[in-house]
Amino acid sequence: MVGLQIVKVEGDDKEKLSAAFGLTGGGEWFAEAHNAVEAGLVTQGEANAVVKRAVAERLHEFFMAPDAEVTFDSQVDVEPHGLTVSFPHLMVELVLGPGGEELVERFLPDPELVLRRLPDFARRVGALGLTQEGMAVLAKINDHRTASEIADPSPHGREMAQRLLAAAVGAGIAEATTRVVAEVTFAAPVGPEPEVRPRRRRWWLWLLLPLLALAVAAVIWLAGAEGKPAGSTALGPWGLAIDGGCQPAELERLYRKQEQNRASLRVVPYGQGEEQCYNLVWGGFASRELASAALGQAPSGLVARAFVVHVVSAGQPAR
Repeated sequence: MVGLQIVKVEGDDKEKLSAAFGLTGGGEWFAEAHNAVEAGLVTQGEANAVVKRAVAERLHEFFMAPDAEVTFDSQVDVEPHGLTVSFPHLMVELVLGPGGEELVERFLPDPELVLRRLPDFARRVGALGLTQEGMAVLAKINDHRTASEIADPSPHGREMAQRLLAAAVGAGIAEATTRVVAEVTFAAPVGPEPEVRPRRRRWWLWLLLPLLALAVAAVIWLAGAEGKPAGSTALGPWGLAIDGGCQPAELERLYRKQEQNRASLRVVPYGQGEEQCYNLVWGGFASRELASAALGQAPSGLVARAFVVHVVSAGQPAR
């Protein structure tokens, strides 16, 4: 692997390659696929699909084997053949695909484990191309919630939510750890307690309070003035989702945040029936391309922690 890309595979392919490419001399799978394309036996797309399917089947067998072992060697030379397989995409497809329910316990053996985001969490989740519902589940990973606390109340179903969370762990996007409870110790008083002197009245604090209130109001006003995205339009059908939720308490939070800047924020529903959820959408853009170009403009102070900012079709606001 180079980064998160699988670039070289050797071993028993269970005759997947020979069935697709004709007789092969064995060896490195990507090289065999390259040779088959060069010989005109298959197209590049067909070669990619064969190698990916073979890798997926062998990885599934490996994860299910009770005696499987893995070793790491950083000194292996890799000769590029132009074919790579994204490891995170492959793992998500394995866990969410047919037979993937068997892998849930391999990556998430206890639903009471706390899920923590690994570095570059937001970018890696965004690169998976999940549906809004899938991204809403992963966005709830905040380094404090357990898998059951995320999956049990999910409107998308406990089983599907757990599979998504297990896929994130298997893909190296998040990790499952035990909850750490810090021990609190109270120091015993040593010696006599100091004499309590009468507190002086700090009259000058009362003078600062009005000034502080004015400063806070100015900051809120400036945030509203600067929070409007460049190039956006009030009626643009595309926007950036910066927060979301499905529960009543979460929806109330979205409306409270919307009140901070109603000119640029709107609460937009998605999903149907019992799976109805809501996004807090920032901005209004005439096209998906303009919205994508503005991803870096989303005000960080309004983006929910651990939420993956993404482009959505804003439609009509919920209120």
